[in-house]
Amino acid sequence: MTDIYNKFFQVLRCAINDDIEVPKLSVTEWKQIYGIAQKQSLLAVVFRALERATPPSDDDDEKDVFGKLVIEWLGQVRAIERINHNVTANVVKIAEKFAQDKFQSCLLKGQGNGLLYPQPNSRTPGDIDILIRPRRYDLGKRKVVDDVRTIIEYVRLQQSDALAIYHHIEYPRFNGTDVEVHYRPSFMFNFIYNSRLQHFYADIADEQFHNRKDIADGVIAVPTAEFNKVFLLSHIYNHLFHEGIGLRQLLDYYYVLENDVEFSNDYNVLFSHLGIRNIAGAIMWILTEYFGMKQDKVLVPVDESRGRFVLNEILQGGNFGKYDTRYMFGNGKFGRNLQRLYRDWRLLRYFPSQAISEPIFRIWHFLWRQKHKSSKVNK
Repeated sequence: MTDIYNKFFQVLRCAINDDIEVPKLSVTEWKQIYGIAQKQSLLAVVFRALERATPPSDDDDEKDVFGKLVIEWLGQVRAIERINHNVTANVVKIAEKFAQDKFQSCLLKGQGNGLLYPQPNSRTPGDIDILIRPRRYDLGKRKVVDDVRTIIEYVRLQQSDALAIYHHIEYPRFNGTDVEVHYRPSFMFNFIYNSRLQHFYADIADEQFHNRKDIADGVIAVPTAEFNKVFLLSHIYNHLFHEGIGLRQLLDYYYVLENDVEFSNDYNVLFSHLGIRNIAGAIMWILTEYFGMKQDKVLVPVDESRGRFVLNEILQGGNFGKYDTRYMFGNGKFGRNLQRLYRDWRLLRYFPSQAISEPIFRIWHFLWRQKHKSSKVNK
């Protein structure tokens, strides 16, 4: 890892822990840190450290350059805050709409994760991911496959060509915000682990839809910490294979653990059962080594080898792999499939179960999408 990345993580630790003194850096280093924070969607978070920083020099020219950087950075922070206000308002409104249409909802990721941050509006927002299910009283008789069909049909009444994939369907853009409606929170490529994961979600589903929190001018349901420990980890794992992940996703997980006061599971056993033990060890190493997470928050033994590999992927690719230039096979379907196969091959050494299963799942998923392509959904 280069020296500037080490300094970036120093600054990040200061941003999430006010007790740590901000290091004295040059204007050039602050500019480089700004670039890294931008790629990792952490501009507003890292700005908290910049606010406490000592000006890098007494030289008038350097002071002027530093001042301009602070103003530019602050402008980005204010923009992030404005977007957050808009997205949060839309979360409340869309949850109310689903309730009117007789669906229960639970916000996944996004603004729900932001509630765990010391300054919720510092989290760079994305789209709205929301888990819904029909509001029924015969919960014991409900079948997941029936819910999937019902939700897809419901969304396609509003947008007939809405694209459905295994775990969610695109919802019409809501007041300028992209929305994904989930009928499954997440999934695994390995069919055995995926079956176990879906059973895990089903067993604790009721608690998620009733875990209500105040947000903006409304109330929404958000996942519990026990749910998020599995869900966010499986989401990170999936994106590592698909697009790539960023430090923002790891910071979300850091705050889930920091805010949790009761660890009620043997996570070594649970994560092994669900097939996420290897990625968990990697994330634990990164969070303790570079985020400064305390040992009493570690869920499973750290895995330095896998952790170094994952961190390298994150730093090269940026948030969701947007800045990764290593696997350029073109933007067509054939090129994208080649790129995913090459990624599977790279990940095989560290995550063999997922890497071997991903191409098989992709073929199965293609058939699933064809079956659910028309507005008339088959069972």
